[in-house]
Amino acid sequence: MTTTSDRPKTLLRAANLAELQEKGQLLVHLNHQTIALFYSNERVYAIDNRCPHMGFPLHGSVCKDGIVTCPWHYARFDLASGGTFDSWADDGRSFPVQIQAGEIWVDVAPQTNPKAQQQQRLQDGLEQGIPLVIAKSTIALLDLGVAPTEIFQVGLAFGTRYNKAGWDTGLTMLTCLINLLPYLDESDRPRALYQGLAAVARDSAAAPPHFRVHPLPTANLDFSTLKAWFRQFIEQRDREAAERCLVTAVQVGMSHTQIAEMLFAAATDHRYLDVGHILDFINKALEALDAVDWQEPEPVLASLVAGLARATRMEESSSWRYPVDLVVILEAAFEQLPAALETGQSQ
Repeated sequence: MTTTSDRPKTLLRAANLAELQEKGQLLVHLNHQTIALFYSNERVYAIDNRCPHMGFPLHGSVCKDGIVTCPWHYARFDLASGGTFDSWADDGRSFPVQIQAGEIWVDVAPQTNPKAQQQQRLQDGLEQGIPLVIAKSTIALLDLGVAPTEIFQVGLAFGTRYNKAGWDTGLTMLTCLINLLPYLDESDRPRALYQGLAAVARDSAAAPPHFRVHPLPTANLDFSTLKAWFRQFIEQRDREAAERCLVTAVQVGMSHTQIAEMLFAAATDHRYLDVGHILDFINKALEALDAVDWQEPEPVLASLVAGLARATRMEESSSWRYPVDLVVILEAAFEQLPAALETGQSQ
């Protein structure tokens, strides 16, 4: 028999077993928590009374075969574990129960790793494309003291892996917002992160993963060779070969400046690739890497290659040639720019 001195301090008396058996469910308040008790199939269950979907009470819900269904939005939960059967609802909090001398005791010990739980929910929200889950997990992680850049990195890794079309507007929005975060009011920061993460989820909806290309099996390559190869393969629209050059540059230890030079050189071999969007995407991808101190740069850099290889060269576009040949005008202007810049600097 368990004595009072043997019981953990977190094990608290909740209710009389006979009363719960008679009523089927009870509402109790323990350690500043509201807990719903259910009696189903001769077993006692204890679960947080707040439905984790939208916070409505679970007390009064239908309970059958160990499953409780919230009457507000019909989210279903396993009473033993608190786990939900519906991906749009979060898992609930269940509590261990002991029966001693006809009394119900509930262990209200705190959760062991709430950060890991919320990180998984953020991943779930991105994978399933559920804005509410993304928003709730972002707010919860920030409340737990997780750095915004750590949350940003989850979105960055997800968006560069699950978007075979490569870097796009969602990742650009996410990077813009992480750059703006220090200038926003604290109350607006969760909203900004959410908007960027939700944009990434939209871009990646139902997208297959991108499988990485491995670097070349050699370290005896100089920068000028890799840069020339990369430009050549982009010119030929050979995405796989260009990507291999880029990840090899990372592997052999090329500097951040050299990698940026490779990308911008290929992007400016033609005027206004995709009306300038490619240059913007490269710039934002490099800013994203700066934000995470260039951790795991290969997938981020690889995500740029698809856009470079398939980009429309505006010299090839009829809208840039007719009725006025804008390309000829621009080429003449480009020839005059160096001298104009030099004159301007000397004045």
